[in-house]
Amino acid sequence: MPVLITAPVLKAAIRSHQARGREDISDSKVTGLQLRVKPESIRWTVRCRLHGRQVRYDLGPAVAGDDDAEGICLQTARERAMRVVEMARKDHNPESFVRGLATGLTPKAQEKSDAERPKASWTWEDARALFLTEVKRTNRDDTLRDYRGKLQPSELKVFEGRMVATITRNEMAKAIEKIHKRGVESMAAGVCRVVKRFFAWMSEPAQQDQTGVADGVMIKLKPPAVTRSEVGEPAKKGAVAVENTGDAPPATEIGRALAIARLGYFPERIGLGIQFLIGTAQRRRTVTGTHDHDLTVMPESNSEHAWLIPPYFRKSGTKRGKRFHLVPVVGFAAVAATRLKALVKTEGGSGWLFPVGRTARVDRPHAAADLLNDYLDIMPGVNWTPHGVRYAFATYGERHLGFAKSEAKLILDHMEGTLSDDVTGSFYSSDAGVKRKREMMHAWIEWCEAQAAAALAADETLLDHEHMMTTMYVARYGRERLDRRVAYRKKRGLAPWKDDAFVDAQ
Repeated sequence: MPVLITAPVLKAAIRSHQARGREDISDSKVTGLQLRVKPESIRWTVRCRLHGRQVRYDLGPAVAGDDDAEGICLQTARERAMRVVEMARKDHNPESFVRGLATGLTPKAQEKSDAERPKASWTWEDARALFLTEVKRTNRDDTLRDYRGKLQPSELKVFEGRMVATITRNEMAKAIEKIHKRGVESMAAGVCRVVKRFFAWMSEPAQQDQTGVADGVMIKLKPPAVTRSEVGEPAKKGAVAVENTGDAPPATEIGRALAIARLGYFPERIGLGIQFLIGTAQRRRTVTGTHDHDLTVMPESNSEHAWLIPPYFRKSGTKRGKRFHLVPVVGFAAVAATRLKALVKTEGGSGWLFPVGRTARVDRPHAAADLLNDYLDIMPGVNWTPHGVRYAFATYGERHLGFAKSEAKLILDHMEGTLSDDVTGSFYSSDAGVKRKREMMHAWIEWCEAQAAAALAADETLLDHEHMMTTMYVARYGRERLDRRVAYRKKRGLAPWKDDAFVDAQ
């Protein structure tokens, strides 16, 4: 209930404060003016409505008498309260006026003071960690791995300990230029891309109050221009004529990899996996994430499988809804698929053709996407990664197998994906689109078989078990470990190599 605050009422309130009392006294003369009494202070405040919202402003400590030297007297409190209420009534924010009363600064001086005061922000390290947590929540593991790597080059260490709100676009451009100058231009472009996304995230409303990062601070950030490079340029020393295969590996290397995978040098599941990868031309993540339910043996052609790839294992799967991708699996790829499915049943597994290792501490139930990379890396004369098969399928398919321009996308999953997960044997054999896919895959399998035969004919060492095992063991583990192995087995009267593979699958 408001009361008329007078000098005696004010003195009584001060005594209550000194006695550690607590009360709020509303003034009946000026609406919204209150004397707030607490054990630790006694202060004038004013309450009003601004833009439809109830707000309270502090006017300063209350003192008795008519002097404002050590606080705010009753008369001054009323004058200030009326000014605040009037400003709010006209939808003018009184905050600058109230702050000016407290600091003695004019509004212009306050703006200058605010600009010089450090803004709330995060350190580079904290911001990076929080950003990557959000990336992990909203993106796939490969995206997280890419973003983490792009935010950790040594050139970005100059920002460690810095508040992200203080990092300028020009500073970041200089750091990216240093990456570019050490000869990794694609890395510089990638860092630029991720940094722009990083700062855009920090400027979003949910984070901006904590980061202090302004909107669009890195929007015009660009990496240095790519150095001109043209294959076969006469002015370049050592320029030689090369086969125009683009990113596709040489045909002979596809054949060597297929031959080596069949010769029993690796664990059975790995050898079959490499054959399945080559024979289907699918992404490595798709291959290692295959479940036996995804592969259906077709009753009208029981030597083939229909592989229905779920949206999750397709690139940008979240944009593909419920659309599956159908790949005919034929020839040696179908044989590998059949054997992999049999291994699942024999081992009593959960259905994944490439299950995660028993000791692995990961959330996924299947092997990592890079499972096959290590084995391809140690094959002598093979210098391509799993994605190279896809380039080879598109390149050699058009050149040698009669594929129309860009027709490889039917298998490579660039555009296709209209099929549901309800595919019958009848549909598989009669649908015109699937018919063409089968023709393409049979042609691809025959071409791969020819390359494998040519590789074996050209290099008899591929059949030399001891030579191949020694070469690949050294490539993976080094000469010193090989010497220890040979000495250990010789001491026990054992041959350097058994007939089975030397490398564990996981």
